[in-house]
Amino acid sequence: MQRATAHPLKGERAELLRTERLVLRRARPDDLEPLHAMFTDAETMAHWSTPPHESLEQTRTWLQSMIDGADMPGDDFIIEMDGEVLGKVGPYMLPEFGILVRRDHWEQGIGAEAMHALIDYLRERGVPHLIADIEPDNIGSIRLMEKLGFSWSGSKEKAMMYGDRWADSVYLRLDL
Repeated sequence: MQRATAHPLKGERAELLRTERLVLRRARPDDLEPLHAMFTDAETMAHWSTPPHESLEQTRTWLQSMIDGADMPGDDFIIEMDGEVLGKVGPYMLPEFGILVRRDHWEQGIGAEAMHALIDYLRERGVPHLIADIEPDNIGSIRLMEKLGFSWSGSKEKAMMYGDRWADSVYLRLDL
């Protein structure tokens, strides 16, 4: 499989997207504490692209890169419900994207609802497709992507170093 390449985005970046229950909005400095709580939770981070954060400063650096990402060929959003930060969704570098939902909100449809809004938004911005890079044992994320219409497009052993171990990947693709 070829690595992702950036796609030009059409139109203005939305500052927020709304669903029935959620607000997807741009990151702000006051997201530090709730994001740090997620990024230090080993179960939440078990299939993320990095191991759990070891310090508040590590989360601060990550958050600042998300805030500064306005000039990147991506489009990240914070997932919020009733004023509470529940996660993050969006492409840091198109066409690959990530979604992370706080563990106490798993299996409540938050990921699907946020992804539907993101997919519609990116389709309107002219993104031709999305790629999900998922560890094969992350069954919940694989099922979510399949439910959203993603189809299998490949796999790779030892695709990424995660902490001190190699992680395999399966790739799913959604044509927009």
